[in-house]
Amino acid sequence: MEENNNMQIENENAENKSGLSHLDKEKIQKAVMKNSIKGLSKKQKLLGLLVIILLLITGGYGLYSHLRSSNDGGYLTMSVAKSTITDAIEATGTLSSIKESAMGFKNDETITALNVQPGDHVKKGQILAQQDATTLNSAVQQAIRTVEQDQISIKTANLNYKNNLKTLEQQQRLFEAGVISETELETAKDNVSKSEWEIAAAQSKLLNDQTKVEQAQSDLDGATLAAPFDGLIGAVNGQVRQINGINSNSSTLLTVMSEDLQLSALVNEADIGKIKVGQDVEFTSSSYSDLVFKGKVLRITPQAQTVSNVQYYPVLISCIDPEHKLFSGMSVSANIIIARQTDVLTVPMMAVSYAQTYLKNNPVNNNQNKPQISGTRTKPDASKASSDQAAKNAQASGKPGMVVVLQNNQPVVKTVVLGLSDGSKYEVIKGLEDGNQVIVGSSQAESTAKAPTSTNTNTRSTTNRTQGGGNMGGPPPGGF
Repeated sequence: MEENNNMQIENENAENKSGLSHLDKEKIQKAVMKNSIKGLSKKQKLLGLLVIILLLITGGYGLYSHLRSSNDGGYLTMSVAKSTITDAIEATGTLSSIKESAMGFKNDETITALNVQPGDHVKKGQILAQQDATTLNSAVQQAIRTVEQDQISIKTANLNYKNNLKTLEQQQRLFEAGVISETELETAKDNVSKSEWEIAAAQSKLLNDQTKVEQAQSDLDGATLAAPFDGLIGAVNGQVRQINGINSNSSTLLTVMSEDLQLSALVNEADIGKIKVGQDVEFTSSSYSDLVFKGKVLRITPQAQTVSNVQYYPVLISCIDPEHKLFSGMSVSANIIIARQTDVLTVPMMAVSYAQTYLKNNPVNNNQNKPQISGTRTKPDASKASSDQAAKNAQASGKPGMVVVLQNNQPVVKTVVLGLSDGSKYEVIKGLEDGNQVIVGSSQAESTAKAPTSTNTNTRSTTNRTQGGGNMGGPPPGGF
């Protein structure tokens, strides 16, 4: 193919020999290259294009590295910026309904109606299921008739009592007149006492039979299951024409649960002392990874639960879910908010760790490598009391620390006052301004000797936070 192309070029050159003087050398080279490229296969063209792209990327990265190294001295920096910082304690838990009712028939009768299915919304008083009430109706009617007989018996006993009382009064007058004997008078008295006993017995039987009426009526009412509150049907364990009751295989026919949920979370004993009723809570579920739900601490259970030889305390948390996206039984990860600052200056914890490494390798008492330390110094003749008071105020509002700021491509050590920490950054109370470039690392050659110290400090800080929960900010262990 290349030979054909070359022949074609030669023919064209021969035909246009007379006009060759008008073509410059560059045009001839372009024509040759164009024909050479046309002679390449697609695979060869693609390979050549990839080689060109790689060369451009390599050259660009080399240029970038050179410019960056020449501009910032090989330091890795991050900007001081305003953000929200939160100190929170992590906990895991499970959602459950605020109210839940397991319902079933008391009497072993056949189910005649089942009006709901799992997931149905129900209103308080809504009829959910019914069973055959023929026998129960008969029992109620029989109990009512027995009560009516008892009421008649009481009336009869009262009538006898009145008659026997009149007889006693007559016998008393006759006895006083000497007409009857004392034995006849005593008989009349016994008849009155007997009537009183009959009335008491009839009244007692009436009360007992009235209780039976109430029980029979309750059994009849129990043949109809109604929703005890507004909510959802959680489960249905039966169907029409089945027998359901206390003695059946599954006495619970259906479950009604409220749509409002609550969260029961387990908090490590190391963190439970920081939990207070009313604290805000944010939690997420794997079902909605992009949503953050909110709630508040409602109750702290004082009795611990042991899990893998670690003591945990259940904390009850409300759940704000107006759209009812969550379901009972879901596992969630919660953050109990201990403290939060919004729109405050923050600095990466790596910057504080790097400052420790920097000062270790560049001690301030070494005049040759003495770093530039910015900030207002106390004059030698300043009042000691004033200095002590300033230190106390700084301690009360935060903890002292140091960072290294890149200024004019030179590292400058600055004293700062650090506040709240969330495990990755600190709140800056004093000492830095928005936009300052703090050094968090250095070039590869320098980091080889210094990085282990910085890495160990960050790891220890993270470990302390994970095991002990969120703490107020301040420099990591081994502070200044």
